[in-house]
Amino acid sequence: MKKIKLTLLIISMVSIGQLAYGQEDDINSAENKAYSNFDFIAGSKTIFYDDFSSGLNKWKVFEYDQSDEVEKPGIKKISNENYNWLKTPRRGIFYPINLKTLPQQFTIEFDMWADSERMSEMESGLILSIVGNKVIRDEYSTAFDENPQIQVDIHPSQELLYCLATKENYDGERLLDRKDIKNGWKTGKIHRISISRIGTYIKVYVGDKKFLDLPNGLPIKTSYTLMLATNMWGDGLYFTNFKVAEIETKAIKIDAESKFVTNAIYFNVNSAVIKPESWPALKLAANAIKSVQGTIKIIGHTDSDGSDSDNLTLSKKRADAVKLFLVKNFDIEGARLLTDGEGEAKPVDNNNTAEGKANNRRVEFVLQKL
Repeated sequence: MKKIKLTLLIISMVSIGQLAYGQEDDINSAENKAYSNFDFIAGSKTIFYDDFSSGLNKWKVFEYDQSDEVEKPGIKKISNENYNWLKTPRRGIFYPINLKTLPQQFTIEFDMWADSERMSEMESGLILSIVGNKVIRDEYSTAFDENPQIQVDIHPSQELLYCLATKENYDGERLLDRKDIKNGWKTGKIHRISISRIGTYIKVYVGDKKFLDLPNGLPIKTSYTLMLATNMWGDGLYFTNFKVAEIETKAIKIDAESKFVTNAIYFNVNSAVIKPESWPALKLAANAIKSVQGTIKIIGHTDSDGSDSDNLTLSKKRADAVKLFLVKNFDIEGARLLTDGEGEAKPVDNNNTAEGKANNRRVEFVLQKL
């Protein structure tokens, strides 16, 4: 039988224990559909993940402001959300302990919440530094470090949201780019932060909006690591679902006897509701399906959190949701798409680690034999 080949993106699924946005369930609502032009593509291989369900054991945190009036960093709850968040230091540095060297191509994604009444436009917000890995991490300073790096400052307050990129090395500080939006941070809303690095190219998104687009943002060819820092005039920054993933460049072909797995569709907690930042991955999947003839089976998979029966049901519902989305938004004939779910039965990684679970949460698109 002649094999029909398909280059296809496979999409990961967020664990049933992950964060719900509290937004409308319809991904096609006016607010969510803004993501239909969102061009960020998440990396396909998770190399670090933390939702702080196991505490702070994967991070090292230094708080430099020892005032009794300042709320100390640590794992907290926010608002009415029943999930774990890292409350950042007011002034300090922090980093994932085992994430020592970043790939040449990677993405960073996380959910961020700010107590905007306690924030100030002065000084910094949350600074993410991609810095040469010769840095002494416990002694890192955003103001006094000669290693090549780019610093991205995401700074929400009641009046202004700004995103700033600077480069700091032996030549001194250099402003690379800055974007401001007045009243750009919606009070009480959780915002999605997405960052990509492909060689020298750096892109930064807040929600569906691209804030920074720097083709030469990281020009020095060396190995880099990740540092986070704060030096806030105000206080009240929190984040969770922190994911670093490698962008794999190898083209994957699907034929009548094989399948492919990666990660880029997200769902609300305990739900088959697709999150809006999933638009780009779904668009790629739709284009791939349209490029071939025949029937595609969409198969959902989960990690091992929760019961076997619940995960099986959830995986099937999520596969159904992907099918409905593709039919509704990309004019794919429903008869071409079959759905199924395997729950937690067929892991591709170790369910004993957060990273392994993230890789196990996936959807498969399998071209069926003619």
